[in-house]
Amino acid sequence: MSTFGNYFKVTTYGESHGKSVGVIVDGVPPGLTLTESDVQPQLNRRRPGQSALTTPRNEKDRVVIQSGTEFGVTLGTPLGMIVQNEDQRPKDYGNSTMDMYPRPSHADWTYLEKYGVKASSGGGRSSARETIARVAAGAVAEKYLREAYGTTITAFTTSVGNVHLFPPTPEHPT
Repeated sequence: MSTFGNYFKVTTYGESHGKSVGVIVDGVPPGLTLTESDVQPQLNRRRPGQSALTTPRNEKDRVVIQSGTEFGVTLGTPLGMIVQNEDQRPKDYGNSTMDMYPRPSHADWTYLEKYGVKASSGGGRSSARETIARVAAGAVAEKYLREAYGTTITAFTTSVGNVHLFPPTPEHPT
């Protein structure tokens, strides 16, 4: 699904090995101070190539706010943000068995079932690069909630498999 939400509507676009990925956020109220420097720290956290466990793609993931602000303040109109793909390599996927068959443990199969097509380069919309748009929208929502309501958001992992940070209790089972 490319669009979700009601009051804060988020529409994502772009593919992993296309020119860019981005997001349109509708429902951001006017008057919120917002620049790229408010969104970039969250994108830096999800940026690839920072460990041996992620893709080796070298992407800076620099966000550009294209619409919805003026002089660093939201206008109440749809907010458009884009990130250019700098290290896209669609040719890495051409003329191979990956072109013909869905990859194991990837969303290629579900994408093929839902839309009837398979993006041949890197999973297209089913790539982890699509999360750039969701992270950017989340950074905007987080800033709004903090400034408008004093809300802070914290998340962490409490267990991995049978290893628990806190022992399970009846109120908080595994």
